[in-house]
Amino acid sequence: MRILMLGNSFTFVNNMPDKLAQLTGAEVIHHTRGGARLAEQLNPETKMGSLTQAALQNEKWDYVILQEMSNGPVTSKDSFLKNVGLLCEKIRANGAMPVLYATWAYQKGGKQLASFGMDYDEMYQKMHDAYHEVAAQNRALIADVGKRFYELADRQNIYAEDGCHPNESGSQIAAQVIADVILADQAKHTEVVVETTADDNDTRLRILYLYQMLLTQSDEEHPLSTKQITDRMMEQHNIHMHRTTVPKDIELLRAAGFDIIGVRRRAWEYHLADRQFSLPELKLLIDAVQSSKFITEKKSKILIEKLISLTSENNADKLQRTVHITGRAKTDNEKGYYIVDAINDAMNAGVKISFLYFDYDGKKKQILRNDGNPYTVSPYDLIWDGDFYYLTGYCDEREEVRVFRVDRIKKQPELLKDIMVKPPKGYSVTKYTQEVFRMFDTQEISEVVLLCENSAMKSIIDRFGITIRTKSLDDEHFQVKVKVCAGPTFYRWVFGFDGKIKIVGPDEIKKQYRERLLRALEEI
Repeated sequence: MRILMLGNSFTFVNNMPDKLAQLTGAEVIHHTRGGARLAEQLNPETKMGSLTQAALQNEKWDYVILQEMSNGPVTSKDSFLKNVGLLCEKIRANGAMPVLYATWAYQKGGKQLASFGMDYDEMYQKMHDAYHEVAAQNRALIADVGKRFYELADRQNIYAEDGCHPNESGSQIAAQVIADVILADQAKHTEVVVETTADDNDTRLRILYLYQMLLTQSDEEHPLSTKQITDRMMEQHNIHMHRTTVPKDIELLRAAGFDIIGVRRRAWEYHLADRQFSLPELKLLIDAVQSSKFITEKKSKILIEKLISLTSENNADKLQRTVHITGRAKTDNEKGYYIVDAINDAMNAGVKISFLYFDYDGKKKQILRNDGNPYTVSPYDLIWDGDFYYLTGYCDEREEVRVFRVDRIKKQPELLKDIMVKPPKGYSVTKYTQEVFRMFDTQEISEVVLLCENSAMKSIIDRFGITIRTKSLDDEHFQVKVKVCAGPTFYRWVFGFDGKIKIVGPDEIKKQYRERLLRALEEI
């Protein structure tokens, strides 16, 4: 295997090409120069460009790795996208596979980042998005070293003193990420050829291949005949399988506990009946993933692909036809999964966590809460409310139980050594979700009396649950007492019913609602 690396000092520092060669067993050549951009690799008038053009025209390569100048994907994105596209065309003409070596944000708190005029998370996200965009455009592999650095930056020293280049450990991590991507691609394209004379080992493979075939290529509407099985075994795995062997192997799989149905028509036909999820269940899960605001658009597509892989290829086509983009606003916080994992780890360990929490200003810029200082929280529960994840926990700074939206947590929380504060007496996550969470604004709970028209009953049940107690007043109205956070969200909800739901008590809540309405009228 031969690998060509095109880049700059991020590629050649700490002898990273040698590290990659050791990890892959490949011959690794690099055309690099400190500060070089990919545009130089395309220019035959430069020394490095002429070498690269000659190498792509006259030598055979398996993989060509592309690494742009450290901030090029952010500062010159259009040029970056164009040059990668041109290089990928030449790489594919050579018969090689392009690999994007996605680099990282400068060290958080370092001089290099400060002079760049961008915060750490912002630079990471823009670098990440640019590299993934260009990889998708050119059907290239991506070695997301930047993401790995982002995951490790708070707990491992991976930067050199300049806060920009990798140190020895960082280069080793980069080489490992690139090697993993290349070796995984190699494994995917390596053909397994089995001799037609079956020995004991081949028999085991044949059984596994038969199960895999039934799993992915059969279902109730599309059973496989004996001839289809024997033909596909030869076509897909180069294994000769006699027709009389098929029922014997089917019986072995049944003995192992697999529910394989056989039906005799003109010939025996088989399909796998026991699947983890039925088609309606998969459709339901796909709809849930698509409708969730917490799951990013990118992650939604990945999860849906994994869900579709749980059924047969024929049913997968049916699911693909039902998949559509809802247009619903989704979070752009790609760190949500790491954040949730960290919170779960803290709850399991019984320790506090520390994290930065933000809102948005009028220009959609993130503004840190708590004067830019981290919150220290004893995590109690994670609550899914259909749209978002919320964290409930005791906040040391506020000295009370608070609610935090997970997608507003700036980055992966830090697990502290401090033992978490036990939940206060009377804390109940069920009660908390009913009384506080559904009207998420403040932590001040009020008992409010509502006068409602009967037509509003379904909305009351949707909001507060079927167990909410109501009192019928006449043929057209009922009354209900609810515990809510009496803030803007609650008042907007009441106003939206156009008088079908009215606040009748207590007087203080009625007064606050009236004052909000009057202020709104004055602004018209």
